Amino acid sequence: MTATLPPDAPKTPGSPETPVKPASTAGLGRTAGRGASTTLVGQLIRIGVQLGGIVVLGRLLDPSDYGLVASVAAIIGVGEVLRNFGLSSAAIQVRDLSRHQKDNLFWINSLIGLALMLLAVLCSPLIATLYGDERLVLLTQVLAGTFLLNGLATQFRADLNRNFHFKALAGSEIGAQVGGLTVGVVMALNGFGYWALAGQQISQGILTLLILVSITRWFPGWYHRRAPMRHLMMFGSNLAGTQLLGYASRNTDSIVIGATLGAGPLGLYNRAFQLLLLPLNQINGPSTRVALPVLARLQDDPPKYDRFILLGQTIMLHAVTIVLAFSCAQALPIISIALGSNWLGSAPIFQILAIAGFFEAAAYATYWVFLSKGVTKQNLYFALCTRPLLVAFVLLGSFWGVYGVAAGYSLGVALIWPIGLWWISRVTNAPTRAMFLAGVRAILGYGFATGVSWAAVQWIPIELPFARIALGGVALLAAIGVVMLIWPIFRRDVRSITQARSFLRSAKSPKSGGPKADQLAPARTSTASRTASRTWLRIVRRLDRVLHGLAAASALPYLRDRAALKRATGRLLPFDVHTERWHVLVAPPGEGNIGDQAMVEAFLENVSGPVQVLVRRPADVHIPSQHAWRARLVPIPHLIYGTARVHRRAMTALAPVLNGALSLTVVGADIMDGAYSVRASARRADVASLARSVGVGARILGFSWNGRANMGVRRSLARAGRLGTRLQLRDPISSARARANRFSNVVDVADCVFAAQTSSARAATEYLGATPAPYAVVNASALVGRSFDQTTEYARIVTALLQAGLRVVLLPHVVRSSGDDAAACRAVFDRLPGADGVVLVNRLLTPGEVRGLCAGAEIVLTGRMHLAVQSIFNEVPAVTLSTQGKVAGLMRLFDTQELCVEPGIGLAERMIPVALGVLADRQRYRDRLAERLPEVQRLAARNFAALPSSTPSRPTAAHPSAQAPTPHRQGPA
Repeated sequence: MTATLPPDAPKTPGSPETPVKPASTAGLGRTAGRGASTTLVGQLIRIGVQLGGIVVLGRLLDPSDYGLVASVAAIIGVGEVLRNFGLSSAAIQVRDLSRHQKDNLFWINSLIGLALMLLAVLCSPLIATLYGDERLVLLTQVLAGTFLLNGLATQFRADLNRNFHFKALAGSEIGAQVGGLTVGVVMALNGFGYWALAGQQISQGILTLLILVSITRWFPGWYHRRAPMRHLMMFGSNLAGTQLLGYASRNTDSIVIGATLGAGPLGLYNRAFQLLLLPLNQINGPSTRVALPVLARLQDDPPKYDRFILLGQTIMLHAVTIVLAFSCAQALPIISIALGSNWLGSAPIFQILAIAGFFEAAAYATYWVFLSKGVTKQNLYFALCTRPLLVAFVLLGSFWGVYGVAAGYSLGVALIWPIGLWWISRVTNAPTRAMFLAGVRAILGYGFATGVSWAAVQWIPIELPFARIALGGVALLAAIGVVMLIWPIFRRDVRSITQARSFLRSAKSPKSGGPKADQLAPARTSTASRTASRTWLRIVRRLDRVLHGLAAASALPYLRDRAALKRATGRLLPFDVHTERWHVLVAPPGEGNIGDQAMVEAFLENVSGPVQVLVRRPADVHIPSQHAWRARLVPIPHLIYGTARVHRRAMTALAPVLNGALSLTVVGADIMDGAYSVRASARRADVASLARSVGVGARILGFSWNGRANMGVRRSLARAGRLGTRLQLRDPISSARARANRFSNVVDVADCVFAAQTSSARAATEYLGATPAPYAVVNASALVGRSFDQTTEYARIVTALLQAGLRVVLLPHVVRSSGDDAAACRAVFDRLPGADGVVLVNRLLTPGEVRGLCAGAEIVLTGRMHLAVQSIFNEVPAVTLSTQGKVAGLMRLFDTQELCVEPGIGLAERMIPVALGVLADRQRYRDRLAERLPEVQRLAARNFAALPSSTPSRPTAAHPSAQAPTPHRQGPA
């Protein structure tokens, strides 16, 4: 449970005893996102500084110098655990912390640090006797000063951490580290030997304290006896016991090597171990700093907690293991370049210890669960049971020397990881199975890449270390790319890292009942930060498209799906010849898209007999009541967008659908060329090919083609055409591009919505009255408005239409999370307060209502192509924003290419003259549309030509909602 104040604690408002809570959790996700970014940048700088220190000092000092300092650190380092006493984590994890409690924690940590310093000074002769080296007496006494310095700094650091001041915290650590390294290098250059390492640690501690005191807005008061401390001390003592056991088990190896083999071998082992800890400490520790306060506040929201812990584990695993994989594979050239040839003996030690590093990274999320759930006592019990196991493996391995110690340590850590997951599964509700599988995937994937990178450089002499590193790096990245290509779940893990920013923004407090102002306000990020984020996102998306395209181009996904479909079909009973067969329609994404809904309805209006509509979710599209007696939705969630096992399971669901199918039709529209999703486009083409493989006729309903599609999408569509799928292109430009790509079975059609048969005047009457004044319909598209301030542009356009004497209807055409026209139209409406004659449509209309509303308009201005289609359907000119080249093809059908307007900055200057020109010559435009519309409608009807017929069942009294289709322009749909 989360530690809180006891019920009897005084809570007078404004008093020091009043719990001091962290900043409002309404913006917790955004704060965590900024904290993660700041911490990541800070850690990259710290890694650079620390790596520079290892390189420089490694060349100035001998292995025996490091061995001496490591001998002392292995023993007195236990005092660091006792000095902290888990109270820094207690101050961060506790939900409510008063000013008096913070003061008390400072004095407790400081007094413990002072006591430990005195104890270390007194025990220094014993430490020297253990190792048989008198130099360790004075060295121990000097290094003991770090206890007091760190004790004084503990609560200052915790205060910054608790209040999410990650930038200040990172700055203090970097500044102190740079200062300490400078002191160490200067001392080493002046011949101080191992004292340079001691000077580095002492000076770093002093600088850390000075910087923290100067930047923290809190300074401790005197100790307050009445402040409740028991719950904090219990939390800290349990955690300290756990950390003490962990420290003892991790440093047994150094003590054993130093006492039995001497300072030289210990120096080699210590450098190898420090190289291992470099990525671990610089990623794991700071990631805990960000994750712990967030997880502690999400523990009452299990779904969001699970998502966060899995995302955090995935980010940490991949960040650590890719570094360890490369370092392990290329240990010899890296150490040769960084430390020199006298350190090459540490390379095989590091390669063995890297195994432990993999499992340490995997196990760190388990530690997060123990702390964030407040079950530190269980963490102590877990350590009591498992840490002696690690010590036993180290002692056993010592019989085989330094390599045996490294192997024993690695084997012990590898066994502790699954035990820890089992333990937290018994005491918490954490997603342990998913955590285990994520760890296994990372270890296997990067383990394979490590082997490839190592094998690739064996023919290069060690005297050419830079050549080894260059080729090894290329081989590692190529191997990771292969793993991502052939292992979809691993690829999904890598992709989830790119979604960290959006998830962290959405991770608000579970107790917030609705949207807060902080969530609705735009993120206050710098232009440089936004540009960097967009650049990174473009790179990741490009890589994702390449990987999916390569997979589709290889034909392996299709062959795998075909084999799964045939297995599932073979298990079915023969289809009853007396049962009426059905048409199958693979629906578009839908989810509040009027254009997608219009295409589904056009198909139902033009095809007789039963229809099964395959959807991802039942809410994606709607079956109109007049077709409900013969059409039904069939959800197959992972048919188009699924991966790995769940997608192959979708083949089992598809088999009975195709078993009784007369035909299969894929809604193509603008989702076939991979512009939105390479995998989804290739899958839609493959579904048509799968239907052909079992003898079902297939077609892709009128779609656009940009001619520059991903290679995998092109090959998938070409394969569908070769197998007999009708590739129905909906405009002459798309047809020419498809034929240039040498597609087979290309058929010229028009958009299927031109073949719609219903219209409804209900929305026009609802929003404008029975006899409306002249009006224009305007759509602000959320899709094209992502790259510029379209609200200001549309406000000017609407003002110009009002000045031209028209009322303006703001009409959203897509209302879903990935593109909310309702929000875009609302923003335009709010920009024109008090403007008479502006009407905002505040609900998602049906396609028939949209056609009825457009029928009475003087002009339509839209950023959505299907709104233009439904406008031209009524011979009403539509000025349309050009997107992906698909609108130009539509306008060529009517010889109205001038009505295409490029989106972007200056939209109003381009669109207003075109709109006013149409209004001035409206009848000529209507005549041109009326002249060409019959031919376009004939082409649209070709979408449904040659479909097998089926005698439809007649609606009976059992279907009271069944109605015949309403003729075009004759009442509600």
